[in-house]
Amino acid sequence: MKIGIIVGTRPEIIKMAPVIRECKKRGIAYFIIHSNQHYSQEMDSIFFKELKLPAPDYNLGVGSGLHSNQTGNILIEMEPILLQEKPDVVLVQGDTNTVLAGALAASKLDIKVGHIEAGLRSYDRTMPEETNRILTDHMSEYLFAVGPNQHAILAKEGIDSDKIFTVGNTVSDSLFQHLDISASTSTILSDLGVASGEFFLVTAHRASNVDIPANLLELLALFDKLHAKYSQTIVWPIHPRTQAKLKEFAIELPSYLKLIPPIGYLDFIQLQKHAQLILTDSGGIQEEACLLGVPCITLRENTERPESIEVGANVLVGRDADKALVAADRWLASDAANCNWANPFGDGHVAETILDIITNSVPNSIDKEIIAKNETLSVIGMGYMGLPIASLLAEAGYNVTGVDLNSDKVAAINDAQCPFDEAGLPELITKVVSQGYLTASTEIPSSETYLVAVPTPHKDNSCDRSYVFSAVDAIAKVAQSGQTVIVESTISPQTSIAVAQRFADAGLTIDVVHCPERAIPGQTLHELVHNDRIIGATSANAQQKVKTIYQSFVKGEVFLTDLTTAECIKLVENTSRDVGIAFANELSQICKELGVDVYEVIRLANRHPRVNVLTPGPGVGGHCIPIDPWFLVENTKSGEFVRLAREINDKRPSIVAEQALSLLSDNQGNLAGKKVGILGVAYKANVDDCRESPADAILDYFKKAGVDINYHDPFVPNWHCEKQETISDIDNWADVLILVTDHECYSNLKVSSLLLNTRA
Repeated sequence: MKIGIIVGTRPEIIKMAPVIRECKKRGIAYFIIHSNQHYSQEMDSIFFKELKLPAPDYNLGVGSGLHSNQTGNILIEMEPILLQEKPDVVLVQGDTNTVLAGALAASKLDIKVGHIEAGLRSYDRTMPEETNRILTDHMSEYLFAVGPNQHAILAKEGIDSDKIFTVGNTVSDSLFQHLDISASTSTILSDLGVASGEFFLVTAHRASNVDIPANLLELLALFDKLHAKYSQTIVWPIHPRTQAKLKEFAIELPSYLKLIPPIGYLDFIQLQKHAQLILTDSGGIQEEACLLGVPCITLRENTERPESIEVGANVLVGRDADKALVAADRWLASDAANCNWANPFGDGHVAETILDIITNSVPNSIDKEIIAKNETLSVIGMGYMGLPIASLLAEAGYNVTGVDLNSDKVAAINDAQCPFDEAGLPELITKVVSQGYLTASTEIPSSETYLVAVPTPHKDNSCDRSYVFSAVDAIAKVAQSGQTVIVESTISPQTSIAVAQRFADAGLTIDVVHCPERAIPGQTLHELVHNDRIIGATSANAQQKVKTIYQSFVKGEVFLTDLTTAECIKLVENTSRDVGIAFANELSQICKELGVDVYEVIRLANRHPRVNVLTPGPGVGGHCIPIDPWFLVENTKSGEFVRLAREINDKRPSIVAEQALSLLSDNQGNLAGKKVGILGVAYKANVDDCRESPADAILDYFKKAGVDINYHDPFVPNWHCEKQETISDIDNWADVLILVTDHECYSNLKVSSLLLNTRA
């Protein structure tokens, strides 16, 4: 079992800390994604260190921004991480844009979402947080409600009661776990020169309070009235947003307001515990004040924590100074003030309860018994596509024989070993082999259906169909008329007609169907399941038969068409991308001549709703985009534009290599003894696949220039030159580094060598 834990702000880090500790205690696999929504050392990173939490596995660094922009950026960054990690459950807490983006990304990938603090409602839709809460709740499989109020709200909104669990809030766990540590380590009171019970504590950051000058002045007038009556120092750990607004509006603050920069959690606990009164517009602080027994005045007209009001710990005043004075008088005017209210937010063991619920309900898919379909199917070619497809068909209940000429690969599969790196595939192979639904062989057995997934390399800019024809001829020796052959391999148009003719020449009437694979390494299983599929066939019966086979594991839509149209579709998809990349690469050269930043040009051009310019790079790699355009036009006179795009992209590696060399040479252009380090040699990020990688052409250019070359790539153990094992090693070795593949490990690259970033 694996759990993804998503955080983005200080409160989320604090409230997820008990969950992280409990996962570690139980030995549950987990990873942390931190969006860095505040993008502030004071507001975020300090809390990981202070709470002795492991550093996030992924730090997205999205920063602040408009709500839709920030949410979209988090989604873009998060989806590939979830695809790679494949958690059973993603946990989010609260109501930030990070929470919404995390829940949406997981939900779209069919990953279960657990929402801690589910069911909170302010019923104020002007608050962006309210929208985030509602949407997240309705995407979640596990709704961890704080109390009965939230449980009732969720049930009223039509959410299945089996998904709702009343558990309390992990804020209680975190507070109780750190209270004693805070008391023994924090010196914040003496540092500020304030005594216990002799100051008020303020936090204010919501847009409704601080973004409008009149509202912010109204808030300050409220503080003036409180100070005029009680003469207390007001300590204000000021949020960066509020600080910026005070400066923007040129507002000067009175001396009784003791402004301090954002502080750590342990110090903040002490400020809360020893404050005489807390004034806040934060939901989490309403809870913490209640748990600590400190009266709270909430600077809002509504709250999603009504329990704090119900037990007498909290009063809503908005920015009304008179209401605030009445509330303060009630608690402070008499020495007999009673703050011994009941605690409605948890017993300090909420994280344990949450993980009990999850671990007891998430099934182990590896142990789930497969239901047999009693149909036989042979998949010819156990490569990057054939083996995943064979495994998915086996999991769907077909008796599958995976056929490959490589006897070592066959032996590995029969031992439930995955012969290459692909997320989720080793576990799936273990499942289908152990239950007897997938066996591998070097011979093709007679089957009801055959699926061809052999390579189709390009040769002289045309499709080498020899592997497909060899597989077809081998099938013809064991097949019977009336059976079906599916060609998954990427082929040039009208190849399927040639395949049908080969069977006819062998005296067989075989239904030939083409269903082009549409997936990429690193995400193959997910894309094979979730992408739409195209089925091309000459007969309606063949279309329906194969549609049934694919719908046994495909969750996307299945579209039916004729053979040649099906052959064109994938080629057109990748040709379109190739042309788009060629435009971006050509634009890069245009902008260089004009002396402008191509990335700024593209960024601003893409603000137009009907424009989507791609990003230039070092070239085009992989087994599809640089090859499929040639397949599309190999038998046509038309296609001049397609051929030109190929020419532009094929030249790109030499252009970026020359840019790297220009950083190396001295005034006389001497390159003798110079050293170039290549960062990333796989054709795309976070995979080990080097097929058609632009790094190959870049390496050849460097060799011809006579420079020394080393490479670094955490995914590729062996390549065409010497490898440096760490980024530090290659940085110390090289005079110039060129970033070719944007692996995750290069996302925050800091090196001393000159760096050419082709992915800037």
